[in-house]
Amino acid sequence: MSESTPNKNGMNIKEVFNPTVIKKGIVIFISISLITLVGIFIYTNTGNTIEVWSEIKLKYLFLGLIFIFNDLYIGGLRNHIFIREFVPGISQWISVKANLANIFMGAVTPSQSGGGPAQWYVFYRSGVSIPDNISNSFYNWISTLIFFPLTGAMSIYILQDQIPDGFVLHLTKFGFSVFTTILIVVIVGLISPKLLGSLITSLGSLTRRFSVKWGEKIVALGQKTVASLIDYKKKYIGLLKTKPQLMLYSFLLTILLYFNKYALAYVFVLAFGIEADFWSIIAVMAVLYLLLYFAPSPGGSGIAEISLVALFSPFISEDYSGSITLLHRSFLIFIPALIGAFIVLKQISKE
Repeated sequence: MSESTPNKNGMNIKEVFNPTVIKKGIVIFISISLITLVGIFIYTNTGNTIEVWSEIKLKYLFLGLIFIFNDLYIGGLRNHIFIREFVPGISQWISVKANLANIFMGAVTPSQSGGGPAQWYVFYRSGVSIPDNISNSFYNWISTLIFFPLTGAMSIYILQDQIPDGFVLHLTKFGFSVFTTILIVVIVGLISPKLLGSLITSLGSLTRRFSVKWGEKIVALGQKTVASLIDYKKKYIGLLKTKPQLMLYSFLLTILLYFNKYALAYVFVLAFGIEADFWSIIAVMAVLYLLLYFAPSPGGSGIAEISLVALFSPFISEDYSGSITLLHRSFLIFIPALIGAFIVLKQISKE
């Protein structure tokens, strides 16, 4: 298949792995991350940085490498439990590669929008159809939609007044509200697809009064939504009847995946010999990921670093917050994204 020819399911490698988009995204991601981190280190007393790093315990950095392995393995396995149902015998390594491609493209595209298509393309090249790819994403998305509002609410309760006022607090409330709203909409859509479709169509009819073009688009979206949700509902119920353990497995893997990410921050707290409450750090990370899920910048760059330092402020001295932020972003985003870049480049070279 040539690079410029769409496959039978409509996927085009130049659209999924657009070199111009990737190069621009890399520059933006690196630039924002570097500028933000430099600003953080200056703000949090650069003069103590050498002293802070001289105290680090290397055994915890090696322990952090295990957390990276866990993150990549569990992330791949969470997809693999469904993918192997669609394509029996498919290698789990394919799921790990698809996850890495997702991480890289998510890091270099706004709102992580390129991650999903990148993952689908890797799976497609191994025999997974686009409808099955979408179904896999939908099943895991349900687990994510349940997980984030629950842990977000628990974390906000644990931290209560310790979340700083201002930008971070507003982002936290926004993230929680968006997740809760989407979960309710998805539940309504699965229970009554036609009801949700009629609501969207009614919105389109109302929009026609102001803009015929946008009104028609919304009406068309409502019709497509009904058809898609009926299909998803049929598949979802069918899966629950035949293999209900898979949905439970997906949710448990979602818990393990994010708990591993959250706990890594505490490993770095220990690396610098800091005394901090374990569950408070876990709650901080849960709030961070809640607000980062819809962050508009590539890979959440800038927003992630600033938010993490702000959320850490009640628990960790500012002398250490910049260093812990750098380590956490490096181990969970920079290093996996770099590995993912090699996966993507290799994928492109095969076409």
